[in-house]
Amino acid sequence: MKKKTLIIILAVLAALVICGFVGYNIYRYPGNARSHSDISSGGAEAENLKQSILSEDSYQILVAYFSYTGTTKQVAEGIAEKTGADLFEIKPASPYSNVYIQSNREIRRNERPALAETLTDTSDYDIVFVGFPAWWHATPAPVNT
Repeated sequence: MKKKTLIIILAVLAALVICGFVGYNIYRYPGNARSHSDISSGGAEAENLKQSILSEDSYQILVAYFSYTGTTKQVAEGIAEKTGADLFEIKPASPYSNVYIQSNREIRRNERPALAETLTDTSDYDIVFVGFPAWWHATPAPVNT
């Protein structure tokens, strides 16, 4: 009887450890728990598009970006300068008080936080660049909004 009880206790403990490990990994890397599709241009296709954009003056271009620390903002400004694009900053209506906890929660819950400003019509733009940092292997929630 003692042997069966010990086996059951060990099995329950092993199950708890496994559940804890899986739960932690879903919390730490929420993007891995969602399906991702990558339809990005790459290699020669991206280079051809770049040359086409830089050689054409009639394109209306928008660079929309989300930047928490300013790094993505600098890249977006560089692209806008080279292409003559309009800039639009994607920013949440309420600034993050604790970016680590709030943003991780938003990503895990697939939330769409309110934005400080939105674009109501993008039909005038031929090309839209969207820039953002990858947070926990996922798109920041304000960009998804």
